[in-house]
Amino acid sequence: MDYQDIKITRDGKWYFGDAEMFRRNILQILARNINRDENGNYFIEMGSECNPLIVEDVPFLAVGIVEEDEQPVKLVFHDLQEIELDHELKLYIKDDVPYISYRWVADTRLSRGVYWKLSDYFDFRDDEIFIVPPAAEKIVTEKQ
Repeated sequence: MDYQDIKITRDGKWYFGDAEMFRRNILQILARNINRDENGNYFIEMGSECNPLIVEDVPFLAVGIVEEDEQPVKLVFHDLQEIELDHELKLYIKDDVPYISYRWVADTRLSRGVYWKLSDYFDFRDDEIFIVPPAAEKIVTEKQ
């Protein structure tokens, strides 16, 4: 991989130089290989190759939600990755923008629609907000 400017903009779009990268299957491969160093800089590491990554806000953007009977709620990212919400998550609010933690603290921004849909699962604890989806409630109930 040649060292090229790869950038993720605030709205979750990926760019290679000035060209928008729109093939989601390629974005998914790249996103799965994002790493972060101790200084908070992001890079894509594939095999022995490493390419810096410019991230305007956060590397991940949740754009969709899947709710099916008897299945954990899933969040779908712009890059087509998915996360099952089978545990509670802390919600972070920065400048009126909601974030959750996927791989690092507050590394995933929630789209407006996802945020409002997840508000059904909000649990307010003092000054903090947690997302407690049905699968997480079930696990807690089974342990009791």
